[in-house]
Amino acid sequence: MREQSAEERAIWRRCFWAGVLTLILGAVVLAVFPGEGGNYPAGYGDPVIAFEFATTPAEVQAAVGNDTQAMRNGTYSDFFFIISFAVFMISFFHGAHKQTSLQFYKFMAAIAFIAAGADIIEDVFALRILSDISLSNGVAWMHYFAKAKFMALGLVGLGAAFFLLRQPRILRKIEGVFAGLGGALTLFALTRPEQIGDMLGLGVTLSWIAMLAYAATQAFKKSTP
Repeated sequence: MREQSAEERAIWRRCFWAGVLTLILGAVVLAVFPGEGGNYPAGYGDPVIAFEFATTPAEVQAAVGNDTQAMRNGTYSDFFFIISFAVFMISFFHGAHKQTSLQFYKFMAAIAFIAAGADIIEDVFALRILSDISLSNGVAWMHYFAKAKFMALGLVGLGAAFFLLRQPRILRKIEGVFAGLGGALTLFALTRPEQIGDMLGLGVTLSWIAMLAYAATQAFKKSTP
């Protein structure tokens, strides 16, 4: 069994705890967002997904319904969630690079950073839109950043799968299958969000659980001085 350095273990521990926090905050933030909106396509699932992909003031109104404050509160709380998942994903690929020295994982860390950056910009537009739904300032741009975010998150899942499937143990390969399935599902759902947008969150969650499972095994391994 390969012994890891104290630096590697610190990276994986940061990844593990950030991943745990990400799953907890994800559930909390989703609960803060409104559970019901207006008359938007059912394929989006949660109102926040319909809101993220809205392209007109009418679509914004349909997604938000009468609960503007809940959507605003959810958006504010989302900033904490973004920081958490950014640290989680970037730490995962930092750890992968430390283990393998492959430059590819630095590229994947950059993709993870792009996902977080796109989400922050999306939230800025969201708050601007929610300040006056009748005008919906920024609605013409917000959905582009939502798409960029989910595309990057899908690629993160595939990147994690590439790393995990190259590990020697069968359990790691199973984690890789789940990470790849999650990434592929996210990208597939992105092609028709108005019909299967409710699968976006499922895809991302599958990838994150696989990544967290691997981080858990590495975070508490014996390290060399």
